Amino acid sequence: MLLTTQHSLDFEVAPYENNIDTVEWLRFRVGTCYGLWASLPSSYDILAIDNKKPHNGHFNDVMEWFENSAKRDNKQLRILEIMNDRFRDHLINKRGFVAFGLNNVYKQFN
Repeated sequence: MLLTTQHSLDFEVAPYENNIDTVEWLRFRVGTCYGLWASLPSSYDILAIDNKKPHNGHFNDVMEWFENSAKRDNKQLRILEIMNDRFRDHLINKRGFVAFGLNNVYKQFN
């Protein structure tokens, strides 16, 4: 399935050189957004995400890529170690995520 996001942005991925645990983190970039993610047996985990130009809509494209991939692969989408309370509240109240642990959220698709 070929995905076309709102802004027709590609999902670019590259190795992350500083892995220090048993999870193989990868770097991603979608437009002006970039961060770290991993594919686990039951979830796609996002550890870090930043947008070099906030409010340009590219974060929505990131979410489209991850949400569609999670649906396709029957996985949860988890965003971990959220340090920004407003961002966590946005994910829970506007995007349908559920809080778990201290600073984490997840979304179940299937």
